[in-house]
Order: sequence, then C-alpha cells, then structure tokens
Amino acid sequence: MAENPTTTTPNLPVSSPESTKNPSGSTRPSTTMWDAFEHILMFISLYILATSLALILYTFVDKWVPAVRTGDYSYSSLFGGTLTRGYLAAIIVSYPFFAFLFLRITKRTKTNPLIKNLKARKSLIYFTLVVTFLISIGNVISAVYSFLNGNISLNFVLKLLVTLSISLLIFFYYVSQVKDDRKYV
Repeated sequence: MAENPTTTTPNLPVSSPESTKNPSGSTRPSTTMWDAFEHILMFISLYILATSLALILYTFVDKWVPAVRTGDYSYSSLFGGTLTRGYLAAIIVSYPFFAFLFLRITKRTKTNPLIKNLKARKSLIYFTLVVTFLISIGNVISAVYSFLNGNISLNFVLKLLVTLSISLLIFFYYVSQVKDDRKYV
C-alpha cells in the first residue's frame, strides 16, 4: 500500500532568523542586522533622553536658584516656557522608546549571549563612554576654572551636579557592561 503524500509531513529542521547551523549540524543562536538596528535606536533614544533630562533639570535649577546676570537679557525668561515644553516633549517621546528597546535587548542578550559580541553594540558603547567622559571632564575643568576666577555660584554648582550625575551614571553603567562582556569573549 502506498502512502498518501498529503497525509505525511517530512521532518525538516526549522531554523529561525536568530539561529544558524554550525558544522556539527545543530543550531546555535546568532546575531542579525536587526539586533544592530535595535542597538542604534536604543542609543539614539538614550542620547535624546539624557540631554533632555539634563536641560529640563537646568531649567528647574534656574527657576529655584537664579544665576546672577549682569545685563537685562535673560535667556530663560525669553524662551524658558517654550524650551521647557520642548525638553518635556523629548522626554515623553524618547523614554518609552528607550525603555522598550532596553528591556527587549536585555532580554534577548540573556537568551543569546552572542549579542554581546555585536560590533555595532561595542562601537556604540565605546562611543558613549568617550562622549560621557568628555562631558564629565569638560564640566570639571569648567568648574575648576570658574573657582580659580572666583566666579562660582550655587546655580553653577547645581548644574554641574546635574551634568555629572547623568553622564557618570551612563558612563559607569556601560563600563560595567564592558567588564561583563569580557566574560563572553
């Protein structure tokens, strides 16, 4: 009796886009261009979020501890409301993107450690480390310069603390990521 070809299905291996065959024939997870794309979007949303957060905190510092101005011109009084709404809009838009991508990438990285070796990820992490270091060191140099000139104010110190807090938080998080990545090399 011949088998009916429509009733039987062959046992073909099914591969997902996240897996590839190694020489032994078994499947192992791999990385895709989509992983790189998600990392790029996450880092862009991080940059927007961090910048907007710092600028909105600067606005609050200026409101609660006004800087000493020598002229009639006040940048915050001319554009403060418009700028604050812009910073808030940027936070409202970028935070959900960042949070979603961060959680998604973190979850995928736990199930697929090869993502830690993704070239785009490593490049973005090291770029972020360099930029946050430059921001931090530039602000500390500015603070020391102002102190040596005798032009340090509470407003300046609070803005310095805002900038250092945000940039060093990002810096130390990604330094820990780099240290953790060394386990998977």
